[in-house]
Amino acid sequence: MPPVPPGGTRRGLRHLPSSRALAQRGLAALEVALMLPVIAALLYVLVEGGNTIRAYSALTEASRAGARHVVMNDDVAGVQPFVRSLATTLDPNALTATAVKDTSKQMVTVTVKYAYKSVFTSNPYNGDPNDALYTFSASTSMPTP
Repeated sequence: MPPVPPGGTRRGLRHLPSSRALAQRGLAALEVALMLPVIAALLYVLVEGGNTIRAYSALTEASRAGARHVVMNDDVAGVQPFVRSLATTLDPNALTATAVKDTSKQMVTVTVKYAYKSVFTSNPYNGDPNDALYTFSASTSMPTP
Protein backbone atom coordinates (compact mmCIF):
# COMPACT_ATOMS: atom_id res chain seq x y z
CA MET A 1 0.00 0.00 0.00
CA PRO A 2 1.43 3.44 -0.92
CA PRO A 3 2.13 5.89 1.87
CA VAL A 4 -0.47 8.52 2.72
CA PRO A 5 0.60 11.99 1.53
CA PRO A 6 1.13 14.60 4.24
CA GLY A 7 -2.12 16.45 4.98
CA GLY A 8 -4.20 14.25 2.68
CA THR A 9 -5.74 10.87 2.15
CA ARG A 10 -5.47 8.30 -0.55
CA ARG A 11 -9.11 8.83 -1.35
CA GLY A 12 -8.43 12.44 -2.51
CA LEU A 13 -5.98 11.19 -5.11
CA ARG A 14 -8.63 9.21 -6.92
CA HIS A 15 -10.33 12.39 -8.18
CA LEU A 16 -7.41 13.48 -10.33
CA PRO A 17 -8.17 13.02 -14.02
CA SER A 18 -6.47 10.08 -15.59
CA SER A 19 -4.36 10.36 -18.69
CA ARG A 20 -7.16 8.66 -20.63
CA ALA A 21 -9.67 11.36 -19.59
CA LEU A 22 -7.21 14.07 -20.61
CA ALA A 23 -6.74 12.37 -23.98
CA GLN A 24 -10.53 12.29 -24.48
CA ARG A 25 -10.71 16.05 -23.87
CA GLY A 26 -7.98 16.58 -26.43
CA LEU A 27 -9.85 14.48 -28.99
CA ALA A 28 -13.05 16.44 -28.42
CA ALA A 29 -11.19 19.71 -29.02
CA LEU A 30 -9.68 18.26 -32.20
CA GLU A 31 -13.10 17.14 -33.44
CA VAL A 32 -14.52 20.62 -32.88
CA ALA A 33 -11.55 22.20 -34.65
CA LEU A 34 -12.02 19.91 -37.65
CA MET A 35 -15.81 20.33 -37.87
CA LEU A 36 -15.96 24.10 -37.37
CA PRO A 37 -14.89 24.98 -40.96
CA VAL A 38 -17.40 22.47 -42.34
CA ILE A 39 -20.21 23.97 -40.27
CA ALA A 40 -19.17 27.51 -41.29
CA ALA A 41 -19.15 26.54 -44.98
CA LEU A 42 -22.57 24.93 -44.65
CA LEU A 43 -23.94 28.04 -42.96
CA TYR A 44 -22.48 30.21 -45.76
CA VAL A 45 -24.12 28.08 -48.45
CA LEU A 46 -27.49 28.15 -46.68
CA VAL A 47 -27.52 31.93 -46.15
CA GLU A 48 -26.18 32.84 -49.59
CA GLY A 49 -28.30 30.27 -51.38
CA GLY A 50 -31.47 31.39 -49.64
CA ASN A 51 -30.79 35.03 -50.42
CA THR A 52 -30.03 34.22 -54.06
CA ILE A 53 -33.25 32.24 -54.48
CA ARG A 54 -35.25 35.03 -52.83
CA ALA A 55 -33.77 37.66 -55.16
CA TYR A 56 -34.27 35.57 -58.30
CA SER A 57 -37.84 34.72 -57.33
CA ALA A 58 -38.67 38.41 -56.84
CA LEU A 59 -37.02 39.19 -60.18
CA THR A 60 -39.05 36.55 -62.02
CA GLU A 61 -42.32 37.73 -60.48
CA ALA A 62 -41.50 41.35 -61.40
CA SER A 63 -40.79 40.28 -64.99
CA ARG A 64 -44.13 38.48 -65.27
CA ALA A 65 -46.05 41.38 -63.76
CA GLY A 66 -44.25 43.82 -66.05
CA ALA A 67 -45.23 41.80 -69.11
CA ARG A 68 -48.86 41.69 -67.96
CA HIS A 69 -48.75 45.44 -67.38
CA VAL A 70 -47.50 46.12 -70.91
CA VAL A 71 -50.06 43.77 -72.48
CA MET A 72 -53.01 45.18 -70.51
CA ASN A 73 -52.10 48.89 -70.63
CA ASP A 74 -49.99 49.08 -73.80
CA ASP A 75 -47.43 51.02 -71.77
CA VAL A 76 -43.94 50.05 -72.94
CA ALA A 77 -42.32 53.19 -71.52
CA GLY A 78 -43.81 52.75 -68.05
CA VAL A 79 -42.51 49.25 -67.42
CA GLN A 80 -39.35 50.38 -65.58
CA PRO A 81 -41.10 52.33 -62.77
CA PHE A 82 -43.84 49.70 -62.58
CA VAL A 83 -41.35 46.85 -62.09
CA ARG A 84 -39.35 48.87 -59.56
CA SER A 85 -42.51 49.50 -57.55
CA LEU A 86 -43.26 45.76 -57.43
CA ALA A 87 -39.81 44.46 -56.48
CA THR A 88 -39.77 45.99 -53.01
CA THR A 89 -37.35 43.41 -51.59
CA LEU A 90 -34.69 44.30 -54.17
CA ASP A 91 -32.52 47.40 -54.44
CA PRO A 92 -34.33 49.64 -56.97
CA ASN A 93 -31.07 51.26 -58.09
CA ALA A 94 -29.71 47.87 -59.15
CA LEU A 95 -32.84 46.94 -61.13
CA THR A 96 -33.43 47.66 -64.82
CA ALA A 97 -36.43 46.68 -66.90
CA THR A 98 -36.88 46.88 -70.65
CA ALA A 99 -39.90 46.05 -72.77
CA VAL A 100 -39.85 45.21 -76.46
CA LYS A 101 -43.08 45.05 -78.43
CA ASP A 102 -42.77 42.96 -81.59
CA THR A 103 -45.78 43.83 -83.75
CA SER A 104 -44.93 41.30 -86.45
CA LYS A 105 -45.15 38.38 -84.00
CA GLN A 106 -47.71 40.12 -81.75
CA MET A 107 -45.50 39.53 -78.70
CA VAL A 108 -44.26 41.62 -75.81
CA THR A 109 -41.00 40.67 -74.11
CA VAL A 110 -40.05 42.20 -70.77
CA THR A 111 -36.51 41.65 -69.54
CA VAL A 112 -35.58 42.54 -65.98
CA LYS A 113 -31.94 42.60 -64.88
CA TYR A 114 -30.70 42.88 -61.34
CA ALA A 115 -27.14 43.50 -60.13
CA TYR A 116 -27.09 41.09 -57.20
CA LYS A 117 -24.63 41.80 -54.43
CA SER A 118 -23.65 38.85 -52.30
CA VAL A 119 -24.38 38.86 -48.59
CA PHE A 120 -20.74 37.97 -48.07
CA THR A 121 -18.25 39.84 -50.25
CA SER A 122 -15.46 37.77 -51.71
CA ASN A 123 -12.78 40.03 -50.24
CA PRO A 124 -13.92 42.48 -47.57
CA TYR A 125 -10.45 44.04 -47.26
CA ASN A 126 -10.02 45.50 -50.74
CA GLY A 127 -12.71 48.19 -50.33
CA ASP A 128 -14.35 47.62 -53.74
CA PRO A 129 -18.14 47.85 -53.31
CA ASN A 130 -18.72 46.07 -56.64
CA ASP A 131 -16.56 43.13 -55.64
CA ALA A 132 -19.38 40.60 -55.36
CA LEU A 133 -21.82 41.66 -58.08
CA TYR A 134 -23.63 39.11 -60.21
CA THR A 135 -26.19 40.00 -62.85
CA PHE A 136 -29.45 38.07 -62.73
CA SER A 137 -31.82 38.28 -65.65
CA ALA A 138 -35.43 37.20 -66.04
CA SER A 139 -37.38 37.49 -69.25
CA THR A 140 -41.09 37.00 -69.92
CA SER A 141 -42.84 36.97 -73.29
CA MET A 142 -46.60 37.29 -73.70
CA PRO A 143 -48.83 37.56 -76.76
CA THR A 144 -50.53 40.88 -77.36
CA PRO A 145 -54.28 40.98 -78.00
